Amino acid sequence: MTTLSELQLQINQAEAKVNELREKLAEQKNNERAQAIASVRELIKTFQLSAAELGLSGKKSPVRKDRPIGDKRMSVAPKYQDPTSGKTWTGRGKTPAWLAAQLAAGHSKQEYLIK
Repeated sequence: MTTLSELQLQINQAEAKVNELREKLAEQKNNERAQAIASVRELIKTFQLSAAELGLSGKKSPVRKDRPIGDKRMSVAPKYQDPTSGKTWTGRGKTPAWLAAQLAAGHSKQEYLIK
């Protein structure tokens, strides 16, 4: 029959092996990552690729094309515009303060339609 101290020793040895394996796996992953980065850099240099061609330009398009199929959300063109400030509103969601103030003053939404 094994004693408590022997079992604790086995647990400690097993934990040490687990930690050693984790470190080896992390090192292996870092090496693979470094190799992948080097390969990608070489391909970019070979084919003279730009950030824009790779989709890395950082510019956001007004209409999202990267949404999954079936996602029905779309960008909507503005429908109303404030002639003094130039601010616009699509007609969806909460009425903006500039239009709410005009409506309270007796104006109609049709006066602010973008033609």
